[in-house]
Amino acid sequence: MSKTRARTARTAKVTGKPKPSVRVSSKVKSRVERPLYLTELDVRRLVTIEDAIATLEQAFATWSDPTTINLPRQRARAGAGTFNLMGAAWGQKQLFGLKAYFGGGNGARYHVLLYSAADGTLQAMIEADNLGQMRTGAATGLATQLLANPTARVLGVIGAGRQAFAQVAAVCAVRPIEDITVYSRTVEHRESFAHELERRLKVAARAAPSAEAAVGNADVAVTITKSAEPVLRANWLKSGVHVNAAGANAAARREVDAETVLRSTVRATDHIDQARLEAGEYRDLVSAGRLHWQDIVELGDVVAGKAHGRNGPADITLFKSLGIALEDVAFAALIVRRAREQGVGKPMP
Repeated sequence: MSKTRARTARTAKVTGKPKPSVRVSSKVKSRVERPLYLTELDVRRLVTIEDAIATLEQAFATWSDPTTINLPRQRARAGAGTFNLMGAAWGQKQLFGLKAYFGGGNGARYHVLLYSAADGTLQAMIEADNLGQMRTGAATGLATQLLANPTARVLGVIGAGRQAFAQVAAVCAVRPIEDITVYSRTVEHRESFAHELERRLKVAARAAPSAEAAVGNADVAVTITKSAEPVLRANWLKSGVHVNAAGANAAARREVDAETVLRSTVRATDHIDQARLEAGEYRDLVSAGRLHWQDIVELGDVVAGKAHGRNGPADITLFKSLGIALEDVAFAALIVRRAREQGVGKPMP
């Protein structure tokens, strides 16, 4: 998708009593509202997974607006790890921003910078590990809300790492899940994760002895791994399941097999331009001539009703989540607004 637009606008803040109001210039406003620095703890205090789902739905509703622009992730080797950079503009909210992070070495570091498009001023710098986990979960939640059967009660999860809890919480936020089955390669990890889910979400959860056992009876399935080879196969799935492939976001990685993609009546992703770079499951089939990019729909078009969702209860549907900058910018905007309302965060110089 190619979107190029320019828009200029002015913003003003009106203050004062019933006397003639005083219009404050954007320069004065930027001095009054200094940019905030928000920590991981601040983010956890300010927002929930339900907030993230609602915010992403609002952002994707503007997907066809020419001033909603997403720039796919770029990667560069940096020392012992990888520098990742992605950006977006949300024209209706007069905002733009970027997410920058480093992966590798001693772990990952994430930051989001949010700017006003009215005057280019920095609004906030946000530590974005928790932000990213919630927004990634929220994309899964939104896709599940749009594509899963309304009667879905059983959730199967493959993966129990740091991103997994937000995935499960998001699905539980949009469907009345009553039973969760989880699998990861390490017995201790899957058992402790199942206990954590029961404790925090108050939903019955148990560890499965295999990936097939985890998803075989699922109404909704989630893969949240970094696997280079498929961890979920089509012949494990029952009819009517919705699959969220949410972990792998690099061309050399793939979490679901080709048959899962081909059997799906809806194949969705966040952004096709980014999928061309990162969605190994789709890229492989397009390269082999077994799939075309026009066979894949963008989540924003489903939100806006421009692309169809599930046709019937027996459909298998698939969302290939990549994580895009528009999601980060939209969620960051809510976090900053809440921070100002509640007096959270430290002003930056």
